[in-house]
Amino acid sequence: MASTHEIIGEEWRERATELADWAALRLINRKDVWGQYSVPTPSERRETGRTYKAMTLPAKAQRGGDKVTLDKLTRHFASRRLRKPQLIGLHAKSADATSRWFGLDIDCHEPDATGAQDLARRNLNAVVTWHRKLQNMGYDPLLFDSNGAGGFHLWVLFAQPAPTSDVFEFAQWLISDWEALQLEKLPETFPKAVKEESLGSWFRLPGLHHTRDHYSSVWVGDDGLDEPWLNGHAAIDTMLANVPGPSPVIPGSDMFENPHIKKPHSAVKRASVIADAEPGNIPPPRTDRTFQTSNRPKVCVDLDGVLAARVEGRAIGPPIDGAVEFTRELAARAEVIIFTARFSTTSGKPQSQEQINSLEKRIAKWLDAHGFRYDSINTTQAKPIASAYVDDRAISCQPLKMGMAEFDSALDRIDSLCHFDQNH
Repeated sequence: MASTHEIIGEEWRERATELADWAALRLINRKDVWGQYSVPTPSERRETGRTYKAMTLPAKAQRGGDKVTLDKLTRHFASRRLRKPQLIGLHAKSADATSRWFGLDIDCHEPDATGAQDLARRNLNAVVTWHRKLQNMGYDPLLFDSNGAGGFHLWVLFAQPAPTSDVFEFAQWLISDWEALQLEKLPETFPKAVKEESLGSWFRLPGLHHTRDHYSSVWVGDDGLDEPWLNGHAAIDTMLANVPGPSPVIPGSDMFENPHIKKPHSAVKRASVIADAEPGNIPPPRTDRTFQTSNRPKVCVDLDGVLAARVEGRAIGPPIDGAVEFTRELAARAEVIIFTARFSTTSGKPQSQEQINSLEKRIAKWLDAHGFRYDSINTTQAKPIASAYVDDRAISCQPLKMGMAEFDSALDRIDSLCHFDQNH
């Protein structure tokens, strides 16, 4: 029988695609860097005493290629303890020194230490006080029980990016009464003080904790309830329904005006669950990915090697990093046709209509589960007529445009692709 932790983890996995879309829209300040947790080496563990390693990726010398993608976000939200969790955090300021949100980290790292229970109580009292203060100002803060042991994360999202310096000052104003609330130390804010040429700090995304068997719970705003924390689907619904607020202004300043923000009353409706789609399996609404096709150029995109990683056998591999975003941007420009050699046979004998229909449904299910945008799937063995073809095994050769040297360039690329020995 599954434990409560496993059930909650499965609910986070089911909603991972939705959460990734939400995070991409609301939380990303910059895509070129991110934070990630990994397992330290034995020597690192002895030196630091920690069971995890937090690092900023990519390394400075390698920046400019890899980036934050929907696939990375999906893997974070779908992470489960025993399945190589891939947990990440996002930076609190952009390259232009603006921020879409701020976060507070109220620590309780040693829940078994003497006095930890009292510290957890004081932590909760302080963070709930700030949560209410923000609500009274018209914001819709998200308060998370981050580790299940007295540590809390408080997020406030803004409708538009605000100057990071203003966001930092607002966060410092909010927690200025930390000593009066009997906290042991000043809570950590994200962003921190703005420093030129600095990437700034990154904040772990909600979801699975990096060392404890705990998924983020969300405060419902009423400590009079027997259980004021939401878990699993209910917590995720609250996150997705969050209403970003106005740019931060400290009360008492000339620009302060108490905003009036109405929170939607209706709960976010969950799409039906597709049990066998990994890692997240909530497809976007069909209307989200259907575009007007008349008078639009057609672009054929290969499935394996472009959208899905190649794996052994006939299984469809996991999405390639950045592939979901690629199809979404392409769908805004053209009619996207998915094509694949999977409908072809080596014997020359065509597949039966039943086999074709089954394979088409399987491909569509995979595409929808991972949030790809497309208009149709080509089910014939012939490549459809299109304005452009995107294929990992295609060789572009345009001698009429680029001259006869294109033939030599094409031969070089063919040699590399087919691993020909040029000495024979």
